[in-house]
Amino acid sequence: MLVAMKPNPKTLLQTSFRHVNLIESLNEAQLAEHGYYQGYACAHGHLIRDSSHHWCYECAKKILSNVCGFDINYLQFEYKTKYHNLWNMVEIGEPDECWSIKNSTGSTPKRVCMPSYRAWYTGRLSDNVNVHKAIYQCAWGDVGDLSVTRLCGNGGCANPLHMVSTWNRTYPPSKVYPLVTKFDAEKLMLAGRRIQQKKSLDEVVKNAYKMPITNPQYAKDAPEYNEENDNIDI
Repeated sequence: MLVAMKPNPKTLLQTSFRHVNLIESLNEAQLAEHGYYQGYACAHGHLIRDSSHHWCYECAKKILSNVCGFDINYLQFEYKTKYHNLWNMVEIGEPDECWSIKNSTGSTPKRVCMPSYRAWYTGRLSDNVNVHKAIYQCAWGDVGDLSVTRLCGNGGCANPLHMVSTWNRTYPPSKVYPLVTKFDAEKLMLAGRRIQQKKSLDEVVKNAYKMPITNPQYAKDAPEYNEENDNIDI
């Protein structure tokens, strides 16, 4: 059972979402006026980030909509293989169970090498990221320099439904959907064609999402989140 936690007012201030109509059409100066910039792409191919904490604008919208899911074939190119290797270490179970994660030596990895928002200004294409944060950013979305924690308290759990950032405002959906961790030649070809045509994959991906259904055992109350005891994430 997940533990409810008290909200931290500071983190709520950090994640004050600012909706901007037609944000994708704004130039750099206009984005800056709203506190955003075009930075390094997240795993889902989005570019617009918060100027202070670097969270992804589109990912924040997804998390606030209580949508948790991904198809590895439609992830940004730089992330595909790394996430394929990461998910191969996860023993995926039932939505309400902890999912164990083990590397080739049988131990639980603490950090993984993964592309990061920092690449925009450091020039490094990858950083060492907490493994649970990497999982969260694949299934939920990119939260920049904000923290991610496991509400189950299990340091070896890789179930994204047991993970929250300050963007999560309700109990998790009943399952991760879609949850596609294997490569599919047809989907990869579709993704490649859209990239060549300079078209976004957002429409393809969103068609796979179902309206989030809250897990019935959590339907009465919403969780409260506090990151005071979180690990420091990259």
